[in-house]
Amino acid sequence: MASIQSLSSAVLDNAKMYSKYENLLHLVTFICAASSIFLVGNLLYIVALTAIVSEFSAWLLSKTTNNKKSLGQELIRLNIIQKSYGADMSVDLAYLKSKVTIDEFKKADKFENSNYYATSDSAPEVRLVEIIQESCFWSQHLYQACKQRTIRNSILLAVLIIALIVTGLSVTSTDANYSLPRLALLFLMFFPLWNGIDKAISFGNATSKLTSIDQQLGTSKLAFPNLLSLFAEYNVVTSNTPLIPQKVFESEQEKLNTLWAERIAK
Repeated sequence: MASIQSLSSAVLDNAKMYSKYENLLHLVTFICAASSIFLVGNLLYIVALTAIVSEFSAWLLSKTTNNKKSLGQELIRLNIIQKSYGADMSVDLAYLKSKVTIDEFKKADKFENSNYYATSDSAPEVRLVEIIQESCFWSQHLYQACKQRTIRNSILLAVLIIALIVTGLSVTSTDANYSLPRLALLFLMFFPLWNGIDKAISFGNATSKLTSIDQQLGTSKLAFPNLLSLFAEYNVVTSNTPLIPQKVFESEQEKLNTLWAERIAK
């Protein structure tokens, strides 16, 4: 029987896969927009239609990605509560499992991790603090890495867009019959940039908020209502922040394992 942790990982892995497809569709839109500078006639309209379809498909796929991410986050929250309090969550778990696909059940075993949220045998409130602190530590570091990566990619994309627009303006001025579809395509080129800027802001805000939550958890013994309030705030932050790409996680995993081991050893 797959654990809650492995199921959440399988669901989020599928969400990351859908996110990759979404990014590929954005790339198709961008390539169509960039290539439109050098096209004329009916071919220009075909490329414009392709760009519109790909961008609309990306928008539809983003809905599926967000639904999978929400389900994964719900499973994580359930796992945290169960790990902390050892409560019987069979009813909630059955409801969430009904949303998990057969494919995700099959791939869950490979995500099984016995050290996931490894905690002491302390009181439930103490275990909850330990789990949230570990989550905050990992997430805020990974969000910071995602922010830096997104800013770097956005700068490169902005430079490319400016170069293409300068070239495009010189072309459209001599091609009045097809300036409208071409200008519409040039406008679509900004979508990936806006998306990148929005993600960078989200990652940055999440990093600051999780750092604050981590610090509050470590300052003094919290009253139970305050602890639940911080747990709720943690859930809101992680739910509203974009997915962490697998490449970022893998590149930072070894360093963060070392840093976390040093932290809990003190």
